[in-house]
Amino acid sequence: MLSYLPFGIVCGVAAVQAGMTEAAALAMPMLVFGGASQVVVNQLLLVKAPLWVVISSGLIVNLRFMIYSAALARHTRGAPIKERALMAAFIVDHTYAFAEQRAREHPPTVHLLAYYLGCCAVIWPSWVIFNALGIFAGLRLPASWQLEFTVPLAFISLMAPMLRERGMWIAALAGGVAGLLFVNLPLKLGLIAACVTGVLIAMGADRWKRGRAG
Repeated sequence: MLSYLPFGIVCGVAAVQAGMTEAAALAMPMLVFGGASQVVVNQLLLVKAPLWVVISSGLIVNLRFMIYSAALARHTRGAPIKERALMAAFIVDHTYAFAEQRAREHPPTVHLLAYYLGCCAVIWPSWVIFNALGIFAGLRLPASWQLEFTVPLAFISLMAPMLRERGMWIAALAGGVAGLLFVNLPLKLGLIAACVTGVLIAMGADRWKRGRAG
């Protein structure tokens, strides 16, 4: 929870700097609940990008949640639709990572939903509170603290422990290299290009591995 305190403050500050009212800035973490998409949306609002570009960019960044959803689906087969919908409503990087860790360490059918919702009961309110700190008090923080640097650190600390298989390492390295190559693309499209590159290369490597095994 403390690891994404600075991240939440940065998102709150960025929303206010982008011209949002305090009410709108507070509604974003409550409804969007996705730090990466919030950062992208706020940056595009700040440069006066067209509204359709802002919305579509936020949705594209959150497409990674479809991958998380597909991964969690293998643990929730047979679960009622209302339970799966409830999990989908709160799926983010942290809840997915904790659920996957739980499934690896315990039989996935044993109290997985209760564990998942327990994580959500801590993570979602905390994220809203941290954003609120940025909205109402963040502008008073010294710029020399450079809290923006915590954004990539939050994702690195979350995902690094999950790099246990060759395919995951390939995806991470390919995505990192692609991110550096495409960093200057307009409208933050370099992030999307890096995500797509990492996924496609990892899928190709996995298919090649299965072909050799076959």
